[in-house]
Amino acid sequence: MAEKVLLLLGIADAEEAGIYIKKESHRRDVRVKGEGRQHEENAVEEAFNYARSKSKSVVAVQVLYSDLYHYGHTDLLLPGPGKKRFLLYVRDEVLKQAMGREKALRERARRQGIALEVRSVESQDPASTAVEEAKKGYDAIFLPKERKRRFPLLKRNVEQQLRKQVLTPIISC
Repeated sequence: MAEKVLLLLGIADAEEAGIYIKKESHRRDVRVKGEGRQHEENAVEEAFNYARSKSKSVVAVQVLYSDLYHYGHTDLLLPGPGKKRFLLYVRDEVLKQAMGREKALRERARRQGIALEVRSVESQDPASTAVEEAKKGYDAIFLPKERKRRFPLLKRNVEQQLRKQVLTPIISC
């Protein structure tokens, strides 16, 4: 049996939990939305409780991505330098959000006496990144509950991909 527990973070859609575009009067601003954080908080709590009860360490993998990268690359009206600034701004916001999450996780693990390793991975395909990491062998995999898709036949969510390709127990919180 593995001595580690995998905690996957940042896999939810950008619209639900991360960075999105908000229209305010005559301009559009990129904002960080925190409503989807409750599912991540539940996953962290469950993973830490499990690790503490089984005396295991936690490996937290943050998948860093945003649906806004697609819009920055495909915007036909924005000239080249504007696209580059927009993409850099989105990346800065994603990294800032990840650093804040990592700091909070480390503090929480320290308070609870849990060994924690945090890795951040930039990826446009969170499902394949999660599957690749999960195949390294863990005792259990914890991930936040994902929002139901409108057309689930077209694209599987991360949990479905993991259940299909990995034999490790998966706990969606």
